Amino acid sequence: MDILVTKELLNILMISITFSIILMAIIQKFKKLPFINRSYKVWILNFLFSFLIGVPFSLWFYKLNIYDSLWVGLFSFVGAPSIYQALKEQNIINYTPESMDDTVEIPKENEIPRI
Repeated sequence: MDILVTKELLNILMISITFSIILMAIIQKFKKLPFINRSYKVWILNFLFSFLIGVPFSLWFYKLNIYDSLWVGLFSFVGAPSIYQALKEQNIINYTPESMDDTVEIPKENEIPRI
């Protein structure tokens, strides 16, 4: 198994997953800006942040070399939208509990008259 999936690849993938979660949160904050109104702008933002933040992230926190850091940037560029789509389809991102409804119905026989 070490021939197909090396320890270096697993290490880079784990770092990429960690950074993809951070990148997903950053992109969601930037998507609220008024000038980010098209999907291609989000794609460009994802591409830029993957490398502009991902490479220094892996260089600083994980002490990787520049080539491995570029792979982290590439994998996080692919991974962040995938993680977002997976969470969105499972209704985790926009989850609202049913108990949070604004109205409460009380049966008429349980109503306490006010004097």
